[in-house]
Amino acid sequence: MQLSYGHAVAGRATLFTKSCSRIVEKPSVDVVVAGAGLGGACAALWLSASKRVLLLSGTAPAASGVAAGLINPFAGQRVVPSWHADLAYKDLLDTLAQADASDTYDACGILRTALDKPQSVKLRSLVQEHADSFTWLPPDEAHSRFPYVSAPFGAAITTGGVVDTPKMLEYTHGTIASRCTVLASDLVGWEDTGSGVTVTLKSGPSLHASKLILALGAGYKSFPVLSALNLHCIKGQIVRVRTPESFSHSIPVSGYGYVVPLRDTLILGTTYEHSFQNDQPTKVGSQNILALTQQMVPCIKTADILNTAAGIRVGVPGTRLPMVGPLSGNVWVLTGLGSQGLLFGAHIGRNLVNWITNPEHVPNELRLQKKRRI
Repeated sequence: MQLSYGHAVAGRATLFTKSCSRIVEKPSVDVVVAGAGLGGACAALWLSASKRVLLLSGTAPAASGVAAGLINPFAGQRVVPSWHADLAYKDLLDTLAQADASDTYDACGILRTALDKPQSVKLRSLVQEHADSFTWLPPDEAHSRFPYVSAPFGAAITTGGVVDTPKMLEYTHGTIASRCTVLASDLVGWEDTGSGVTVTLKSGPSLHASKLILALGAGYKSFPVLSALNLHCIKGQIVRVRTPESFSHSIPVSGYGYVVPLRDTLILGTTYEHSFQNDQPTKVGSQNILALTQQMVPCIKTADILNTAAGIRVGVPGTRLPMVGPLSGNVWVLTGLGSQGLLFGAHIGRNLVNWITNPEHVPNELRLQKKRRI
């Protein structure tokens, strides 16, 4: 039966392209990866090291283009360790090296401020539990080292840093394009024939592959068969401001939102909007971000706003973990990276060759799950 479910939603403008003449010469490939955002790019990067890969770049998820690039193994106000944080962090470093993009990452650490006593207690307990990942700064030392930051109850420096995501994607796409075919086209549908997959494109001839990886981001909504999965879209917005003169250090600040230095600007984020009309930034969203981040870095109040941007993240309700696995024998889904696209994307991409060959090796926490019926 032909599994064709309509047109996928196009994301950002095409980032890179290759002539499709190679497809005509070699109509059969090992893997087609649909989607060139963080998940799809990491998958194509690692798969193309040993397999013939074709990457469809027309379906790049918009969220990848507005990511702040914060590598935070202890994310959120609750400062909870990410799933397999140490392993995912190593896989990220290996992925950057594989893409010749190591210089896009600054392992500068992350400053976590304590704005009240409960936060201080939480951070100090983490310093004791994870001494190799945290350094505690009492209030006086925090003020002395980072006078532009409000940390009346102290602060902690954690492992992590910042990836220049646009540059990282540019380098990754360049490495991919040097060893496999990249086609600026959208996925329309597919047929799992049992012995392989026939992939239908919006333009051009159909493709034949052994496997199809669906890394569609928010574009999954265009395919009814994927709407049954336990996925949820969340809009995230950022504000970019000119770096104030008093912000004199390159370390990002996290806690009530985040403040990420990137070149001569600060990226401020973020919103988590579960109900939204479109994927465009809003004035209300910007106001909320500014109000939140000013609690940590007061000088933001007078900073010049340069621009705003928004994207749609895809998450998995209940787990906040990615989702990866076979939809059918030869069609795989890679989705739900949420706000940890760099860490999760690198970890999944690194392991995908093994998982596709041995689906039973996919961790139980990451396997496909359908929405619960109410």
